[in-house]
Amino acid sequence: MNKPLRVAVIGAGGIGQHHARWYHLSGCEVVAFAGTSEASCARTRERLANYFGFNGQAYTNVERMLKEVTPDIVDVSSPYAMHREHVLAALQAGAHVVCEKPLCWDESKELDEILQDGREMVDAAAQAGRLMGVTAQYPSSIPVYRELYEQVRGAWDPVETLYMEMEVKGRKGRKLGEEIWVDVGPHPLSLVIGFLPEGRIDFDGATFEISERGNRAEFLCTGPQGDCRVELVLRDIAEGSPVRRFGVNDFLVDWEGYADEKGVYRALLKHGEDVIRCNDFLHLWIESFARVVRGEGGAVPVSGEDGLRNLEYQVEFLRRLM
Repeated sequence: MNKPLRVAVIGAGGIGQHHARWYHLSGCEVVAFAGTSEASCARTRERLANYFGFNGQAYTNVERMLKEVTPDIVDVSSPYAMHREHVLAALQAGAHVVCEKPLCWDESKELDEILQDGREMVDAAAQAGRLMGVTAQYPSSIPVYRELYEQVRGAWDPVETLYMEMEVKGRKGRKLGEEIWVDVGPHPLSLVIGFLPEGRIDFDGATFEISERGNRAEFLCTGPQGDCRVELVLRDIAEGSPVRRFGVNDFLVDWEGYADEKGVYRALLKHGEDVIRCNDFLHLWIESFARVVRGEGGAVPVSGEDGLRNLEYQVEFLRRLM
């Protein structure tokens, strides 16, 4: 029997803790994580132990962790200004890499420098012969969404419109203005790429607005099958339950998260009275990535190249405001 894939997480105190559990539930072994201090590592170790029985090692030095535990996969869930540094270190150590979205973003750098960092990361993965993925995970839901679409409408249709409305309520304080686009924008853009992989955004005819509490983008995505009208709405909210709504051809579904009878977080997509359930989208994403690393077939759900294209779209919209 093949040994489980060994996973190390850089930054397991926030979203990385959920990544770690999904690896565990996907048959991998989380062997280590890296944090910023001995105190934060102690808190994270206890949290992960209670969350899924973690009994690996904790490090405050990334290079030492990579050298000592030799992971098969490194999950980079550190602040996005550190993504480039940590991804390159993981690739140099010979690991496959999963990077949180956005691929990279350092607010101290110009937009061209940010793009150059992203290209360097993707090129490094190709040169190392390692897999790289970016956890803008909504494309993992497309097969489930399509199943519900076909159950209700009878057949899949050419994609002529795409809509996503996404609200967030941050536990670390509110996101405002451009920060919403940087942090949340990769999700709807990943759906544009997922539904329309051969499409390209017509920026000349696009409208893009950033307000204090939200962002809105409207544009055409042109491809071999014609034009698709896209509308993306992002908001940061202070109260209430965040809305997550998306779909094509006016077939919109609302996402809801819930814990099943075993306490595993799952997803529900609802269109009127019609409902379909599946694993959490990030769970689906990590399962797919692990299968590809194990050589069991399939493709990385959002590859490094996809993440770079996503980053290029983010940057180009911001250029239009200058």
